[in-house]
Amino acid sequence: MFCILCFKASGQVDKDTIVLYNGQILIGEIQLANYGAISIDDIDLKLVNIKMFKIKKLIIHERFKIETIDKKYYYGSMNTSDREGWVDIHTVDGQTIPVHITHIYLLISLEAGFFRRLDGNIAAGFSFTKSSTIGQVNFSANVQFATESFDYGLSLSSIASIDSGKLSRDNENAVFLTTYDLTTTWFLATSAQYQRNLELSIARRYLFMLGGGKKLVIEKNWRLTAITGMTISQEKSTQNVNSGLLFEIPIIFQFNFYKFQHPDITISSSQSGYVSLSQQGRIRWDGNTSFSWQLIRFFYLNVSPYTNFDNQPPGNGSKFDYGIVLGLSYKF
Repeated sequence: MFCILCFKASGQVDKDTIVLYNGQILIGEIQLANYGAISIDDIDLKLVNIKMFKIKKLIIHERFKIETIDKKYYYGSMNTSDREGWVDIHTVDGQTIPVHITHIYLLISLEAGFFRRLDGNIAAGFSFTKSSTIGQVNFSANVQFATESFDYGLSLSSIASIDSGKLSRDNENAVFLTTYDLTTTWFLATSAQYQRNLELSIARRYLFMLGGGKKLVIEKNWRLTAITGMTISQEKSTQNVNSGLLFEIPIIFQFNFYKFQHPDITISSSQSGYVSLSQQGRIRWDGNTSFSWQLIRFFYLNVSPYTNFDNQPPGNGSKFDYGIVLGLSYKF
């Protein structure tokens, strides 16, 4: 028995370790941490997501970019503290910073490969929208990737209906957002977006944004970010009328909330307003919210309401569209 324990301990030398309050020990490679949960590629259980409040001791050997809820960044490794639920951050410049484990908001590996830094989910299901009284199918995907200074996010969604054997692409949206950290709270932001909304007579819209943002609030279980700048877009209506170049000022709020105890729920919301500089008096609004409940391990039930408003839509389309998307998602 003693030899077995010695062998197990020797195998932990270069491995990351998580010790839970219930006594369970996980040994492997920490992948990343975000929104109150940390993922580890355990040598026996493979990829496991652990909620931060369950962790008693944490040891990480690789260098990570560490963001805490008090809006501070550190670069270094972590080792267990003398106090349960705490960790000592050993920075690259030789400092030792004690931090409560639940106060760690984000962990990004500075040494891991591309795929270990990916975080996201894929979802599919049925939906109901104002624009159609028949059943519809939906698909969505969200992927995040981060480096020491840059954060990348790709969001895809599509709603389609089938009537008399004909497929109608009713609503589509694709956004690629890149941010660059200037300070612990301010950042530069740029995005490219494609939209399609038949209810608002939009056959397609291409939009490019350049601006900046601020992390308004970072708390233990929620976060609020604001972005603004300038957008350049070009629209084509369902009547095949092209708009030419359009200039707008965007005001975007992104909200994230997570709660892992009774019930296990995650809420993410993006609310975007646009004031036109090219068309006098035109105002647009795009809102998307997702409520996710964990069912089993990596699978979640999603309820995602959305709204779109345009007081001067192209063609003869409606000014307002809304919908509720139901689906099952897989988190990776």
